[in-house]
This record gives sequence, structure tokens and C-alpha cells, in this order.
Amino acid sequence: MRRNGTIRVTAILCLALLGVASPGCSAWEAKRAALNAPTGDVGGTWTGATTGEEKPYPITLTLEQTATTVTGVMRVGGRPDLSGRVSGSVRGEVLNLSLTTAAHMGGDLFVQQDNMMTSNAFGLHFTLRRSK
Repeated sequence: MRRNGTIRVTAILCLALLGVASPGCSAWEAKRAALNAPTGDVGGTWTGATTGEEKPYPITLTLEQTATTVTGVMRVGGRPDLSGRVSGSVRGEVLNLSLTTAAHMGGDLFVQQDNMMTSNAFGLHFTLRRSK
């Protein structure tokens, strides 16, 4: 009787671990696909606002791209600590961008045509759209 209980607990723990690991694998697969996509065009002016904040901050990102190298300026309304010159690189549909004044401040942004989004770059959640 005790052996059946041990097997049942072990099976439940294995299923729980599989349930926790699977979403992480899916997220990695999505990022790998984005990295292996054709290099995105991120040049231009992008505008939007933070999401998930009590008070959304407007964002303007103006970028220039040469091959995979990206430079530009980011303005976050009400957040001078997150505004300034940025630099980075694009690989596939993933733009890795950092503030030049604080290299540790930045992250990955996902680009699809005229839309750009992130859930953790610069410590913010935001979606931007390329201005035409």
C-alpha cells in the first residue's frame, strides 16, 4: 500500500515539473525562431506607451540601422533615467538595445514588421508601432 502511494506522489511530482518546464521550453523555442528569422528592419521612429503601469509613460524610439548595428535615441516621458542615446544589434526579429549611459539597462525587444514589444527591456512592459 505504501509503495502505491510513493509511486503516485512521484508521478504527480513528475507531471507538475513537466507542466512547469514546458512553458519555458515554448518560450525558448519562440525566441530561437525569432533569432533565426531574416534580419528585421528596425530603422525609423517608433511610438507607443508602457503597459501594466499605474500611469502609462509615452515612449518615442528613433533608430538608425546599418546592417545589424543599431543606434538612436529613446525618450520615455516622465522617466529621464530611461531616456537618452541607445545602441545595440538586431538578430532576426530580436533587437537587443541598451542605454549608452547605462549598459546594464536594456534588453530584448521583439520586432514584427511595424510592431515592437517587450515585457522586460529597461524594466518596462511596452508596445511600439513604427510611424509612417
